[in-house]
Amino acid sequence: MSATTEIIARAVIRRDGQLLVARQRTKSWSFLPGGHVEPGERVEAALVREVREELGAEAKIERFLGAVEHGYIEDDATRHEINLVFEVAITDVEPASQEDHLEFHWLDVNQLPDADVRPGALKSALVSAGDDPTPFWHGLDG
Repeated sequence: MSATTEIIARAVIRRDGQLLVARQRTKSWSFLPGGHVEPGERVEAALVREVREELGAEAKIERFLGAVEHGYIEDDATRHEINLVFEVAITDVEPASQEDHLEFHWLDVNQLPDADVRPGALKSALVSAGDDPTPFWHGLDG
């Protein structure tokens, strides 16, 4: 049985050379804030909603950064997702988790290449893009 493709909206939130990342309290790795786009929901609206739900902050989409296709296996199920990534500004300079299972922290952008931020292809795309405003695309390998 093939995997359902999920659309994930992700936020790149920067502050003073740092990047805001999230972590499930039960996991060791981090990821960008954001989440699933619901059927019929606009991607940008989903991202604003997710940032509000996760951080209690209002978000302003500044620009589209790129897209990364990702596949993985979790709990013996094949997963497939398209991550749509946006530069986002938030109203709260010290956002705090609004969800018990998540915690957030600021990661120095210079540490990003060595940090366990997933999906790895998204982390690599952000590192490679740097300050280049050209949107990136990273398709599923293999």
